[in-house]
Amino acid sequence: MALALVQFEANNGKTTRFRVDIGTANRFYAYAIGDDRTFEYNGLTFLENARFVSPLLGPLPVEKLGRTVLEIPSDRFDTRHRYLQLLSYRAPDKTGPALSDILTVPVRSTPIARSFSTETVAMENQPVDTVPFRYREVSYSDSLGLFSSIGKIVKKVASGAVKAVKTVAPAAIGLLGGGSLTSLAPVLTSFLGEQGAKSATGLLNTLLETGGNPEKIKSALGNEATLKQMADLISQLQTAPPPQSTNSTAKAMSFNGDSPIPGRVMMPPAVFDRLPTLMPLLSRSLHPETVRAIASNPIRARVLVGTISQGALDAGKHFPGFDRAIEDELRDRDPVNRPLRNGRNGSEPPYHRQERVRLQFSGIRPQVTGDRSRVLYRIDGDLAFPLMLDTPRPITRGTLQLFVKNPETLEVLVEKTYRLENVRSGELDAIPRLSQQQLRSLHPNEDYLICAVLTWTARSSRTGQTKRMGTSTAVLVSLVGEYFFDRIEGVEETVSLNDPQEYRPYWHKIWEGEFSEDEVSISLDCKYYYVLEPERANNARMETLISTNEGSVTERKVKLKTGLILSLNRLSELLNEVSSRSRLTEKELAALRCCEFKENFQQLARTRVEFEGYMGDRAALWVYPEIELRRVILKQALDSDANGRVLNLNEKTVYFPIPSIARFVGTSTSGQ
Repeated sequence: MALALVQFEANNGKTTRFRVDIGTANRFYAYAIGDDRTFEYNGLTFLENARFVSPLLGPLPVEKLGRTVLEIPSDRFDTRHRYLQLLSYRAPDKTGPALSDILTVPVRSTPIARSFSTETVAMENQPVDTVPFRYREVSYSDSLGLFSSIGKIVKKVASGAVKAVKTVAPAAIGLLGGGSLTSLAPVLTSFLGEQGAKSATGLLNTLLETGGNPEKIKSALGNEATLKQMADLISQLQTAPPPQSTNSTAKAMSFNGDSPIPGRVMMPPAVFDRLPTLMPLLSRSLHPETVRAIASNPIRARVLVGTISQGALDAGKHFPGFDRAIEDELRDRDPVNRPLRNGRNGSEPPYHRQERVRLQFSGIRPQVTGDRSRVLYRIDGDLAFPLMLDTPRPITRGTLQLFVKNPETLEVLVEKTYRLENVRSGELDAIPRLSQQQLRSLHPNEDYLICAVLTWTARSSRTGQTKRMGTSTAVLVSLVGEYFFDRIEGVEETVSLNDPQEYRPYWHKIWEGEFSEDEVSISLDCKYYYVLEPERANNARMETLISTNEGSVTERKVKLKTGLILSLNRLSELLNEVSSRSRLTEKELAALRCCEFKENFQQLARTRVEFEGYMGDRAALWVYPEIELRRVILKQALDSDANGRVLNLNEKTVYFPIPSIARFVGTSTSGQ
């Protein structure tokens, strides 16, 4: 019997102990720690945001009967992230999952008692800007949201490939690697559904039976039944709904704004279980380390979608006419098409991909930071990217292009071109390089796609016409400074900024109103955001967006949406005010000016407040935060090789204030 039961036993200071029972059918398990936000899917309740997800643990010996003791470091829990959920599996491939109820873990909280000085001139003189409300809230709370984006990308690429097959079918045979549909079946079913997969399989079987003979292909493509198979498949690609998850259980991926909610997340099964079926396709055009990162690491969602787009577009160029065919698929303005459009319309010349010629970056070695593997290069020096080529015959003349791309949008940020002659298998003589001057337009401590494209012309022995051939590779790298952000750990202390004089820059009056005749109640539904803008010099209060529903004669209902934009520098100064810790150095602050830290920071609070009064009475609503002094782990790049690749890392702990709770304070004055 498959179970997933977890029971709190004791808090022993450094570790917290739990009793685990996963039954006799399952032998592997994992756990996730998050806050109190949950979502419902298939009748099951999941943690919506997991700040920590363990690796797969086990197998438990048979004689244990599925029972064991789980010890978790206590600093993985805090007053906010004190919710635990257990998953168990039958095998390492995560089959036969079972899900536990969400357990609330007792947390020891010992904030340091403080008495604050009344000498607050420095903070009182801090300017606070006022800006329009412009925080764009885009929710992808559906656990299949990410998979839907990936599915759309692969559908469009596949549809373009099928259209290209109408022109030249042998490419389909080459892509299948010898004529077997077995390895392709899971991909087709995952992204097209059973009916779409059936149409695709029928079409490809028809083409395979031709053996690549041009005359037989021409005859097959003129056959009415074959044309109908093509039409059916294209119809399936265009209309197939996103695949539905099975009763498999796992954590959800949720997004708020333009980026993931804070913390590490456990991929939903609809994404995680199907990503391996993409690997044969992506491994044709992406570096093995990047393919492994896609399959196993918690990459930011938009980086994941963009990287898959790059790999799928490059692999699709194996089909003659693919570039023209995919253009038809990108006519709509669906935001998910942005990386596809940029990749399709970028600086890379159109070419027919040669699978027998393979290009690959050499000397790529990942470093493990936090819970992911990353390829690290220093951004403050010149970089070089040696390349290896495997080709069955020499290339007389070729063009090598190196592109640095935004991995979310596939926008080309840096481009270099090299002319090559008499190119043979082995390391290329031309080594693409990026100077410090070229790197100045890039941001430290962010991910980038480094793409290399080799093209050449060849003459067809059958038609005598020349054609551009090519091959490519891409690797996802992180360009880092001396320090870069790794992870956020436990709480050192909690401080309430409840003094409106001492902490005036963090207090925000978000609403003020007066009771009109006959009104006895005003009900406020409030959303309040804490948003980090690392480059901002001062904190900024967002103007309040107000939507009023009169409700009844005696009651006014109001919806409010506003927030506080926080400055990294001002928060570092706050560190001196609320603790004995020193503010961060400029190099340490630079490590926090990255998307990943920003995503770990942003918060949303929601509450309802009711005021009662008489005509002429006034009421106001204020917000101030409680902050947690969190341990932030930075990595220090100690040294690098001649190409700029980071060789060794050191770990450094700093402390930084992060809002944990928004406190709403109502005030009223009598008009009488």
